[in-house]
Amino acid sequence: MSRELETINAAFTAYQRGDLPRARALLGSVSHPQASHLLGLVERKAGNLAAVSEHLQRAAERDPRNHEVANNQGRVALDAGQGERAEAYFRRALGLRPGWEAATEGLARSLNEQKRWHEALQIWQSLLKQGAQRVPILYGLAMAELETGAVEAASQRYDKLIAQGVQDPAVWFMRGRARLELTEIEGGLSDLQTAWRLQPSTHVLRNLANTLWMLGELDAFDALLSELPDELAVLGVVIRHEAGQTDAALTAWQALPEAVRTGAMAQSVRSRIAKDLGDAAAASEYAEFALRQDRENVTVQDAAICARLMQGDAKAALDLLTPLRQGDPHNQHWLAHQTTAHRLLGDGQYEHLVQLDKHVRTFELAVPSGYQSLAEFNQALAAAIKPVRGFTAHPLDQSFVFGAQTSRDLVSVQDPVIQAYIQALDDPIRAYLAEIGSAADHPLTARNTGKYRFNGCWSVELQGGGRHVNHVHPQGWISSAYYISVPEPTEQSSEKAGWIKFGELPFTTRPDLSALKWVQPKAGMLVLFPSYLWHGTEPTAPGTHRITAPFDLVPA
Repeated sequence: MSRELETINAAFTAYQRGDLPRARALLGSVSHPQASHLLGLVERKAGNLAAVSEHLQRAAERDPRNHEVANNQGRVALDAGQGERAEAYFRRALGLRPGWEAATEGLARSLNEQKRWHEALQIWQSLLKQGAQRVPILYGLAMAELETGAVEAASQRYDKLIAQGVQDPAVWFMRGRARLELTEIEGGLSDLQTAWRLQPSTHVLRNLANTLWMLGELDAFDALLSELPDELAVLGVVIRHEAGQTDAALTAWQALPEAVRTGAMAQSVRSRIAKDLGDAAAASEYAEFALRQDRENVTVQDAAICARLMQGDAKAALDLLTPLRQGDPHNQHWLAHQTTAHRLLGDGQYEHLVQLDKHVRTFELAVPSGYQSLAEFNQALAAAIKPVRGFTAHPLDQSFVFGAQTSRDLVSVQDPVIQAYIQALDDPIRAYLAEIGSAADHPLTARNTGKYRFNGCWSVELQGGGRHVNHVHPQGWISSAYYISVPEPTEQSSEKAGWIKFGELPFTTRPDLSALKWVQPKAGMLVLFPSYLWHGTEPTAPGTHRITAPFDLVPA
């Protein structure tokens, strides 16, 4: 054995013992590719991600046929949340060693990270067919099942993991999510509480608080937010703000430790509160302070963009928006802000991007087979959806107030009436795609392949006075409203109660921008429109209720 390999073996022994300084010292004098590889692993264990990438890249350049180096590069990319980059490394590893379980698992995880759930599911299933039964594989498979609508299968898989004694808080959290989607509310809440006890985290806090809120458990909601660890205190302010508890949110913000309160995230949250209060000067002050601290944070950038639009400084908003649009061209949130900036500038781009008469279309749903009328079908659809609506209050992170929403994607609900609705949507959707065309110079039509897939379908029941605040659908492409039940004042009156409107923002601008188009809903009407259009509703009439079944589409 050469002296270099002896040194590498000694360094590996030190690495296994956790003696990282000794391993570094030994490897520093060796130029062998394996030394670079091992140095990468040493730095990964030490948490020095920048150094990891550098060492592994050097190892890959010196030994390009080494599948383990490519696999470890993928793992490091996953650690950094770089799903697309990780995918490339894992595919390279599999090209060097086809069928390798470690790289196949990494590939599936990278697809999960990118939310390419259907592709990920196929990879996870292939591992299962090969006999893989390790907990991380079963967990990753269940996650992909849950996100693709196989909620029952995911829940059962989490049941088995927990029965085997797995105490990973992520498993309890995901089973809680699955149970809530299945309207097993008590069990879902219990699982989220267990996950919170095991390991408080951002995802668990948001879901647990949201569940308590939708159940009307306001004392428990307040107690949860009053006893947060410091690292989650800013999120607690956000949640109180989303709940409409503005005074409590401001009090909680003031109570943050000074080092946290003056940080970029807390300042951007304070800007959002000021925005919703209509205080443009304060929104700008807090947002620009946050931006000077952390210009790369998209949450901070969003706060600054909104504040600049509030002040009427559309050019400055576009300065921030342009790289965001280039980096994430299909994000409808950034596109909505871009349209707003052009509307404020009056430069003609707004009319090109927002062609309301052409791109907002209404259709009447054809009567599904087996029903005598659309009214009869809508009555059956409302009854079929009711058991899927497990809560009585609106979610905190959604656009409506005074109403409730189904907890599960309706596309995955195997009820014949609901599936008849999904199938009946195909004709109007295809008609819409044909009508808007496929011009390459427009962000809506350039993506039109003539094919589509659902990216979520749900139902909302609004009570009297309920409304949708103005919003967009960031991850959509084409959005919708289908009206199952519409109160008489909405259908018959010209007072606009419950009407859907387009073009009005959820915050004030200089000059202020009002709605440009209204559509009067009728039962059986389907409205299709680009997901980046600001839209909301006027409040429904007192003493009424309205049921819709909206959905988002993305190109297929």
